[in-house]
Amino acid sequence: MKARYRRRRNYRRRRSLSASNWGPVLAFLATVLGVAGAVALLIFVGLPKLLPLVGIDFRAPFAPTPTAAPTPRPTATPNPMDGFDAAEAETEVVFDASSNYRWFGDPYMFGGRMVFSAGKLVDSKAELIDLYFYEPGARAATKADIALQHAHFMYPKFNARWLVYLDAELNGGGALMALDLADPAAEPVLIKEVYTGQPEPMLDGDCVAWTERTGTRMDKLFVCDLNSLETTVVHMFSNNSYGQSLPCFYGGTLIWADVDSSGSGDAEDTSVIYSMTMGSPSISTYSAGVYVHDPETNGVYTAWLDAHHAPETGLYYSKAGGRPVKIASGVVEFGMADSFIAYCRDEAIYAYRFDNGQTYRISAEYEKTQFLGVSDSCVIWMDVTSRERDIIKFSRLP
Repeated sequence: MKARYRRRRNYRRRRSLSASNWGPVLAFLATVLGVAGAVALLIFVGLPKLLPLVGIDFRAPFAPTPTAAPTPRPTATPNPMDGFDAAEAETEVVFDASSNYRWFGDPYMFGGRMVFSAGKLVDSKAELIDLYFYEPGARAATKADIALQHAHFMYPKFNARWLVYLDAELNGGGALMALDLADPAAEPVLIKEVYTGQPEPMLDGDCVAWTERTGTRMDKLFVCDLNSLETTVVHMFSNNSYGQSLPCFYGGTLIWADVDSSGSGDAEDTSVIYSMTMGSPSISTYSAGVYVHDPETNGVYTAWLDAHHAPETGLYYSKAGGRPVKIASGVVEFGMADSFIAYCRDEAIYAYRFDNGQTYRISAEYEKTQFLGVSDSCVIWMDVTSRERDIIKFSRLP
C-alpha cells in the first residue's frame, strides 16, 4: 500500500499595512490631514460666516481681495441754461397796430408786468406821449391815466407801491414825478423840478435816487423818501465826468462811482465805487483799479464798464469786493440780475452766468438788437433788424 503523503504547500502570509513598517506613517499622515481639513473648514467656511454675526470682519488667508464697489458718482446738476433756446425764449411785446404808435421806449418790468412809454408824431416831432402797463401773459396793454406836463414820458419804473418817471422836455429839463399805486385816487406828485439834462430815476422800496446837473461844473446825487418827499444830497461831483455815470439802487443799498483820490494812479483813470446803506451814516468804498462807469449791484456782485460806451469798452464784475474779473470787450450797455449779467456787443445780446462762468447768446441769430435793460430777471431789447417800427422783445432767463 502506497504510503499517503500530504503535499506541503508553500504559503506566504499576507501582512496588513498596519502591521507593516508604513502603518504608523500612514496613520500619522491621515491624522494630520484630518486635522488640517478640520482647521481649513473652520477658517475658510466657519469663521467667515460666524464672525460677521458678532460684528467682526474676517477674511480667510489667501482669499482674493474683493473688488471694491465703485463709489457712485453723483449725477451733475444740469445748468438751467443748458436747454436754453434763444428763439423759443424771446417774447415780443405785441401792440394793437391800429393805435398808430410808432415808437416805444424805456421798458421796465416788475412782478411779471411791464411799463413803457409809447410815442407818435406831434407837430412833426416824435414824442413819447403815453404810458402803458403791459401784461405779457394776456398780451394786453393798459394806458395809464396820467397827463403830461411837458413833452414826453421817460424812464418809468415801478414796484408794488410806487411809479416814478421823468416828465421831460425834449431838450432837457422837466419834472421828476411819483404816483402812489396803492391809492386809486392818488395823483402824480412832484419829486423835484429838473432844469437841465434828463436824469434817470432809480427806484428801490420807498426811495428814489438820481444824479442831476446843478451847475456848470457840478452834479449832485439825490435821494428822496417818497413817503415824506424829503430830498437829501448824498454826494457831489465837481468838475469831472462822474456826474454822467448812473447810480444803482438795490436792496436798500445805493452805489455810485467817483475819482480814486487815494493817490494810486491817474485820478481820471482809476475809480472808487461808493456804497451806502439807507439808514446808515457810514459809506464804504471799493477801489476797482480801473475806470468805473455806470456801476450796478445785485447785493453780491458789482459790475461796471471801464469807459463811456466806447468801441473797446470792457465789462467787469467783482464779488463782495474781490478782485475784478473782465467778462467782455466792446460792450455797449449792460444790466444785472441775481444770477447773471446781460450785455450788448456787436448788435447781439449775451448773458454771463455767475454760477458757471459761461456766456450765452440771448438774442436770436441774425437778429440785430439795441439793449434796453434788465429788470425782474428779464433781459429787454429792441429788435432793430428792420427799422420800420419799434419792436420790444424780452427773455426771462432761468
